[in-house]
Amino acid sequence: MTLMTIQYPLVSTAPTTTRLLEFTEYGGPEVLDKATIDIAEPAAGEVRVRMKALALNRSNALFRSGTYVFEARFPSRIGTEGVGEVDAIGADVTEYVIGQRVNLLPPDNESTHGYAADYNNVPQEKLLLAPEGLTDRKAATAWVPFLTIYHHFVEKGLAAPGRWIVLPAASSSVSLAANSLSHHLGAKTIGITRTVAKKAALEAAGYDAVIISEDEDISARLLEITGEGADFVFDPVGGPQLEKIIGGLKQGAEINVYGVLDAAETPLPVFALMHSGATIGCYMVYELLVDLTRLRAAVDYYLPLFKSGQIAPVADDKLFTFDQSVEAFQHMESNTQLGKVIVSF
Repeated sequence: MTLMTIQYPLVSTAPTTTRLLEFTEYGGPEVLDKATIDIAEPAAGEVRVRMKALALNRSNALFRSGTYVFEARFPSRIGTEGVGEVDAIGADVTEYVIGQRVNLLPPDNESTHGYAADYNNVPQEKLLLAPEGLTDRKAATAWVPFLTIYHHFVEKGLAAPGRWIVLPAASSSVSLAANSLSHHLGAKTIGITRTVAKKAALEAAGYDAVIISEDEDISARLLEITGEGADFVFDPVGGPQLEKIIGGLKQGAEINVYGVLDAAETPLPVFALMHSGATIGCYMVYELLVDLTRLRAAVDYYLPLFKSGQIAPVADDKLFTFDQSVEAFQHMESNTQLGKVIVSF
């Protein structure tokens, strides 16, 4: 009997170069430029992914503009979320095979390993199987939004039946995911959006109520809608609006700020918090991503819900190709989108 020796890396195709998106200085979408580099073979423990779709995040724009928690090292790559197909595997890869559709979790270093490229070599621990039954555009944004809300909505049980959940930036992918999961869990949702332009679309997306922050008194409307005040706020905006929200909360409510979409300072309204008895905290999804036991529990929780259609990610309707990446970022940063802006390859 002759034994066959497996030669790594195992590959399905043999591309030699990949396009990628990079920037050499901080700034707006216009600083992004395309480059071409040679494709490296996947190292031991790595998987090469041929990208199908890239999901753009507000954190990518903050990173590119120099206002995020992580600094860029120039020339810097960009991109932290997407979906693709396994194209090659290195030695010691045990969980994936060529041809599988996979999601890419945020890299440890966006500057050196950002995913805005045709091909990416990714450590196998940064991959998850893509949910069944979703298009590439929706699958591209399936995991990060729902993983972001897992700790507070599932582990802590803050979206329990009958509770009122306040979701600022209601058209964002995370707020839309929170809206979907809240309804699955029996909670009720209030979306906050800046202008009336998206109100009808947000109501169609299933929010139980929508508040227009430019036109309405947020505190008064929250009390009017809920009767006693809202129970939980999951806030990616921050800024001066936070104090207006606190005025409409139930005694002892909880607030979590997980973003700073408002460029203004976020004051800590001590007296408003003391009056309401509300508690406030901050959160980043990375604390879940590095806890493999909890991450696996989250995946096992969500996969059947995705497959059955009980929850669903939302992708913006506007279509962009890789060559239109600058336009895609401009669209996201115009605040006219509903759901995640996707770049297709």
